[in-house]
Amino acid sequence: QQALIDIDPCSEPVTVHHVYFERLTGLAIRQAALRTKGAAGPFGMNAENWRRICTSFKRSSSDLCDALAEVGRRLCSECVDPTTLTAFTGCRLIPLEKNPGVRPIGICGVSRRIIGKAVL
Repeated sequence: QQALIDIDPCSEPVTVHHVYFERLTGLAIRQAALRTKGAAGPFGMNAENWRRICTSFKRSSSDLCDALAEVGRRLCSECVDPTTLTAFTGCRLIPLEKNPGVRPIGICGVSRRIIGKAVL
């Protein structure tokens, strides 16, 4: 935590008790994966592929959903070093032509979108 405060002294980490996110379970991740739609992010797997691997492989799918739930709980309740999240927060940028100029559209990884839906 001190390293983060040294980087940005204005943003002292807020302590959140982990019990607030106990409802973030593998089942919540599976349901969020079923609701997620969209294109592939930087990893190349679109939402349809994620729906398939989160639902079609019995025990392996359950283990994957439980692991994603654990990642989500940690991101929500613990102080995580931002340098370890570069792959998780990476986006694929697409230029959208506007009149005048160009508008950048960021498409993040589907795993990030699934965890975000399950948290909310």
